Amino acid sequence: MQTPTPNHLPRYQLSQWAKWFANDRRFHAFALDQETLVLTDKFQKKHKHHVLSIQPAIGIESGWFWDTLLISQIDGQTLRFGGVEKKQSALLQVSMKRHVHQRIQRFYQEFSPALIGAAQEARLIFSGQRYIRRALANHWVKRHVALATGLKRPDCLQYLPSELHQDYRHVRPLIDNTDEQITRFNQAFIDQQAQLFRDFFDQVETNPLTEAQRKACIIDEQHNLVLAGAGTGKTSTMIGRAGYLIKAGLANPEQILMLAYARKAAEEMGERIRSKLGIQNLTVKTFHSLGLDIISQVEGVRPAIDKMAEDETQRAAFVDSQIQSLLEDERYRSRLLTYFLRFAHPYKSQFNFKSLGAYNAYILENDIRTLQGELVKSYEECEIANFLYRQGIAYQYEANYQVNTSGPDYRVYQPDFFLPTYGIYIEHFAVNEHNQTPPFIDQERYLAGMEWKRALHAKYQTPLIETYSYLKQQGRLTEVLSEKLQAAGVQFNALPQNELLTQLNELGRVSEFSKLMAQILSLFKAAYLSIKQLVEKAEKHEDQERMRAAAHLFEPIYQAYQQRLRDNATLDFDDMIGRAIEYVESGRFSSPYRYLLVDEFQDISASRARLLKALMAQQAEASLFGVGDDWQSIYRFTGSDVALTKDFQAHFGNTATSVLDQTFRFNNKIGEVASRFVTQNPSQIDKQIRSLRLVDRPAVSLIKTDQDLVGIHAALDVIAGRAKPSASVLMLARFNFKRPDVAALKRRYLQLSLQFMTVHASKGKEADYVIVFGLEKGEHGFPSEKATHPLLELLLPQAEAFAHAEERRLFYVALTRARHHVYLVTNGLNPSPFIRELVDGDYAVTIDEFTGPGFQERLADIPCPACKTGWMVPRDSQYGSFFGCNQYPLCNHTERACQWCGGGLKIQGRFRVCENRRCDFVEPICPCCQGAMVLRKGPHGQFWGCSHYRKNAAFSCSHTEKFIDLQAAKVKSPVNAA
Repeated sequence: MQTPTPNHLPRYQLSQWAKWFANDRRFHAFALDQETLVLTDKFQKKHKHHVLSIQPAIGIESGWFWDTLLISQIDGQTLRFGGVEKKQSALLQVSMKRHVHQRIQRFYQEFSPALIGAAQEARLIFSGQRYIRRALANHWVKRHVALATGLKRPDCLQYLPSELHQDYRHVRPLIDNTDEQITRFNQAFIDQQAQLFRDFFDQVETNPLTEAQRKACIIDEQHNLVLAGAGTGKTSTMIGRAGYLIKAGLANPEQILMLAYARKAAEEMGERIRSKLGIQNLTVKTFHSLGLDIISQVEGVRPAIDKMAEDETQRAAFVDSQIQSLLEDERYRSRLLTYFLRFAHPYKSQFNFKSLGAYNAYILENDIRTLQGELVKSYEECEIANFLYRQGIAYQYEANYQVNTSGPDYRVYQPDFFLPTYGIYIEHFAVNEHNQTPPFIDQERYLAGMEWKRALHAKYQTPLIETYSYLKQQGRLTEVLSEKLQAAGVQFNALPQNELLTQLNELGRVSEFSKLMAQILSLFKAAYLSIKQLVEKAEKHEDQERMRAAAHLFEPIYQAYQQRLRDNATLDFDDMIGRAIEYVESGRFSSPYRYLLVDEFQDISASRARLLKALMAQQAEASLFGVGDDWQSIYRFTGSDVALTKDFQAHFGNTATSVLDQTFRFNNKIGEVASRFVTQNPSQIDKQIRSLRLVDRPAVSLIKTDQDLVGIHAALDVIAGRAKPSASVLMLARFNFKRPDVAALKRRYLQLSLQFMTVHASKGKEADYVIVFGLEKGEHGFPSEKATHPLLELLLPQAEAFAHAEERRLFYVALTRARHHVYLVTNGLNPSPFIRELVDGDYAVTIDEFTGPGFQERLADIPCPACKTGWMVPRDSQYGSFFGCNQYPLCNHTERACQWCGGGLKIQGRFRVCENRRCDFVEPICPCCQGAMVLRKGPHGQFWGCSHYRKNAAFSCSHTEKFIDLQAAKVKSPVNAA
């Protein structure tokens, strides 16, 4: 224990008795130095407290034998140090108070100049004369965050001179609640500016800007994202923003750069700037023209644009011509043939799929066809077919067996392949080494079918060659098949390469490959990769052998293209962006632009974003203003990345987000359907779009017909009967080949203004009425279910996890082109999944407005029990009506139909009962084979016999019954009783 004196800093250690018996004996010693109070507990652990965290008002609590020092902290907590001898406690208290008080005084003497400086800066930055950017505010806080220690002391004003109290009151809230204070200051600034420039915002466009538009124009964060829903006036906001910057003195016209994607859009915006604002020297460009200007300034000459850059058809023709030329090289020709024979389609084992429907979707999406053009049921069958074809072995795919084997399922046996020259059949069985089938196949039934087929061939002595899925997994499928064919005496006469190429050309495969290479060329250049980097990416892919093969085929095409540009001293659009980025990032181009305004920001790509960042980096006060709508991002196939909008702040930095939520285009009923549909994807930015036009009835109608033209005429007839003269009608389809005869339609509907577009081309357009047709399921349906080549995927932005995410946004675009009403034309037997969602989800869509001849009563609504993803649809045959899966021929499941009305049948006990409540058809089920019991006449009178009885057939059911009570079945049937 040391007695405190004026020359010694206080310290104290408990006596042995106090350690055992004092009430507060958690700490056994303390020592106070210039900056720190150190308390040592009974375990010799040291607890440190900064002197500035202590209050000078140190108290004493008296006990019977010892006193306790009460050391108050500025956070309200109290440290208790007991066991102090009574004669020492008062001296310790005085000494500690004096030391703490002196340290605090010294602290505030040093603190005062810093507070004065912080207050002076704050008055300049937070003056209310301009919008406060987060970066600037954060920089101020970072510089002065050390003041928090002094400002937050409850006794701060006691130590500060009175003349600094005002500085304290100014700075303290900014340190404590920076975000809240900045928001308050900025809102006051926005309100003040909105009032000051009220007349400007009222008159800058034909209609006064909305409150949300005005706020978006005034906010001046370093990075600004304006989410502008369809028809909410994004272009008006762009014009208002540019005008406000100039009117408010924040920028000269020369310091503003407005960017649009299309030349026409840039020209229209430039014209509006000139006519609305009266400004001639504000720069409005496309990204490409900006890049061209940057290159011209740096290089001193304006480079020529290659004709292929402006004409996709010409570029595709160049690629095609290069491929035809390269085919003269034996090595390239061999590589290309290998690609078509082995890698034209991605291989996925049936064993990796949980349902037949999912596997069929893979077959359809990749359009897996043989070299003879047949759509086969599996990749492995395609490989077998192609092997037979290139070895010159004539075959028939799924030809009827030479003996009629129709049986309980009414189907004729169709072996996978038949070699007519040799009378040999080939069956490819989907089993692994352990005789197990893929998960979606009934193993017991499938294995029984295998045995039946073997027995059938043995019975009729027809040669059968078997192959199995596990051979493909082992990489030996064609090798084993070759051995078995040769052993059976089959002669191989391999087709010459030229003949194979001729067949590929006739099937359009080489043309398709040329289109693929042209697409890869554009995306590859935009990604700034080398061939080496592309191959490295390919080798990391799960299907690396296929990817590497495609990359090697692409390399000479790319080299030829680049040589063509060098020879002609030209560049393409990707060069315009790429070279401009290089010049800006290296500082060879000095940007004069402080304010960058970008239209259609949802279409931004990684390269354009990089160019924007490079321009921003050259100006300390630069600001980015992006106007777009993530709900309308539909150009991923060109490199656009919706993530740059959805995660704007993560990509660019401190961001102020504004939402334009009032649409001037479509009514509330269209808005309800469109908004609910697009936001099923949880990654879309949530926003509520309010419609200026309010109606009571649904404004989206469904037309069910298997002929698009019938649906188009039906919609136009209704529109012509209710619309005003010259009402505009936009006819939209997912693909351009769906274009109807517009001229003929115009002649028939003279009072309407008709136009056809693809949905992509309609972006930015609007009409009174919209008709969307081609809404079917499939590769060329809507959504398009065509697979993207994996090599393209390597070059495209990361795909979204949500199914058909971009196609959903495309459908949203289609819906929101209309002001008054949308008509959706679909084939009810094969409807688009989007249409099924609207119907099943009970959206505000009229589904029974169009009935009668030419129209379908309803959507197919009986799920296929075999493939799980298809739907049973009515069909007719020579044997009567039946239901078949709409994914035929990949799924050939069938079910009986009502023989009276053609309706669907539901099983009720041992009967099949018609679903049609107006029909009382009942059909008994054969208990032996599940066939139908039918009434027949025999020598001894009427009897019930199975419909699967076949005289002299492989399959036959001879079950009979004398009497079946149909009336009892009708009474019990819930279908007819309802």
